[in-house]
Amino acid sequence: MIRRPYFNWRRQALPQRVARQQGMAVIAALVVVAAAAVASAAIIERQGMLADTLTGERDRAQAKWLLRGGLDWSRVILYNDARRNAVTRKDSIWSQPILGLEVSAPQDSRQAYFSGQIEDEQGKYNIQSLAVQGRVQPDELLMLERLLTSLNLPVDLAGAIAQRVARAQRGPDGEQDAPGLQTIGELKGVQGMSPEVLATLANYLTILPRETTINANTASAEVLSAGIPGLDLAQARAVVDQRDEGQWFNSRADFFNRLGNPDITPGNQIGVTSEWFQVTGQVTLDQTATVMQALLHRQSGQIPTVRWIKD
Repeated sequence: MIRRPYFNWRRQALPQRVARQQGMAVIAALVVVAAAAVASAAIIERQGMLADTLTGERDRAQAKWLLRGGLDWSRVILYNDARRNAVTRKDSIWSQPILGLEVSAPQDSRQAYFSGQIEDEQGKYNIQSLAVQGRVQPDELLMLERLLTSLNLPVDLAGAIAQRVARAQRGPDGEQDAPGLQTIGELKGVQGMSPEVLATLANYLTILPRETTINANTASAEVLSAGIPGLDLAQARAVVDQRDEGQWFNSRADFFNRLGNPDITPGNQIGVTSEWFQVTGQVTLDQTATVMQALLHRQSGQIPTVRWIKD
């Protein structure tokens, strides 16, 4: 009887099983290492983003302080102008823009530049006059229509703007149908108002808290022609050209006398001084640019006060 050699299948399969387990262990270790690498990379990326965010916030905070300094400078300039000049004119120091003024500290390696501009808001038409207690005023609406016509803009916009102003005011019942207005940019929701039209109107319209006169020494010919019934645009341009050559108006009576038109009735809509100014400033610090707008109210003998600030 021939005996067949005994073959132990379990013993033979054991090395293969161990090899497979070792292979799985290696794969698992590689997966863990890969996951750890991905997690580490994500953490490093988040830390980098956080560092960039903190740097940007630091730069913006520093830029805001610089802009606040520019705003205080504007207040001092306007205060001194009122002390020296009886009228508000476009050739004064306050009207000169600042472009690219370096404001970096001597020990700071980063470069910061300031640009700023003061605008006389009473050289524009105050659309707050379009409505009183939520009711549109026909005479003021007609004035805005004349202004839009001289600017070659759709006249229908006048009614839409007047309605928006009226809705932003409290009516006789004390109710207000729409949020209040501070800047012309807030008219972007008015029907028919495109960005291009809004940019044009920003040079001729303003929104001030109370009724104001138009300053004949700073207003454009279009605003003067629209605000004075009977004054055509050509005559207004001729008067403005003379004014800008140095023939400034000393009083309201001086302005109307120089028009030389007896058919034009002098009114209280014109003045030669201003109380309201808008300041626009920008600080560029490295790659960060920060912009600020503010409305200043200048009263006789006092430092101008800040009515609102927008970043």
